Amino acid sequence: MTIYIDVVLLENIAMNYIILSACGLIENRKVNILKILISSSIGGIYSILYYVLKESVLINILSKFLISILMVKIAFKSRKCKTFFKQLINFYIVSFMIGGVGFMLLFLISPKNIIFQNGHLVGTYPIKIALSGGIIGFSIITIISNIQKRKVENQICDIEIFYKDRNIKVSSFIDTGNLLKDPISNHAVIIVEKDSLKNLVDSSFIEELENVKKGKTISNGNDYIKNKIKLIPFSSLGNENGLLVGFKSDYIKIYNDEIKIVKNVIIGLYDGKLTSNHLYTCLIGLNILKESDISDRFIANA
Repeated sequence: MTIYIDVVLLENIAMNYIILSACGLIENRKVNILKILISSSIGGIYSILYYVLKESVLINILSKFLISILMVKIAFKSRKCKTFFKQLINFYIVSFMIGGVGFMLLFLISPKNIIFQNGHLVGTYPIKIALSGGIIGFSIITIISNIQKRKVENQICDIEIFYKDRNIKVSSFIDTGNLLKDPISNHAVIIVEKDSLKNLVDSSFIEELENVKKGKTISNGNDYIKNKIKLIPFSSLGNENGLLVGFKSDYIKIYNDEIKIVKNVIIGLYDGKLTSNHLYTCLIGLNILKESDISDRFIANA
C-alpha cells in the first residue's frame, strides 16, 4: 500500500488547525491565525515522525503529551498556569470529540483497505472523510458555544455607580453565589475591578483603601473617608478567611429588564481581572436585583 507523506502531513495540519480554532471558540477569544498555523504545522510534522519512527508505547505517550503542551503554548501563549491547563484540557476534549465524529463517519462509510499502523489509520479512504469529521465536530462545538454564550449574556447587565459628584457605568455578571454583605450594616456588596473605578474615585482614595487592608491608619484624619471605608470578611474555595476592602456608594442604578435604584450598596475592590475577555468587570448578587428604591423620585430622575 502506498502512503503519501504530503497527504498525511496536510491532513494533520488541517485537523490540528480545526481543533485549535475550536479551542479558541470555546474560550471566546480571538485566535492568531499565524500562531495557530505554526502550532498546527508542528503537530503535523510530529505526526510524520511518529509514523516513521517506531518507539515504545511509553515514549509515544510521553512525546504526544509534550507535543500537545507545545502546541497549546504556541497557539495561545498563556501566562497563567491555571489558564494554560484549562486550555490544555479543552484541547484534549475537542480532540476526542472530533476524533469520535471521524470514527463515526468511517464506520458509516466503511471505506476499504484501512490499516492501523504506528498509531495512525492509513489506507485508501479519502481525506474528505477526516476533514468532514473535523468540520462536523467544529460545527457542533460552535452551536454549543453560541448557546452557552447567549446564556452568559443573559446574566450580564449594566450597572451605574454613583459616588459623590461622579458616576461610572460597568458591565456586571449576575452571580447567584454572591451573597456578600457588610456584617455590621448588613448592606449588600458588589465586587468591581479596581481599574474600573479610576474615573469614580481619586487614586489617593484607592491608596487609602489599600492601606486599610494592610492594617495601616487613614492619613490626615479624614472622617468622611473613615465613614465610607468598609472591611468585608468572606470565604471562598481556597480562601476561607479572606478580607475584602470597599466603600459605600451613594446609590447604584441597575439596567436589567427595568431600571432599578438601590441605595446602601458597598463597592468591594478586586485587584485582578474577573474575565480574560473583559466581558464584564463587576459581580452583583441576585439578592440585590430584588431590592430597589424606585419610589425615591428624586434619585430616579438623577
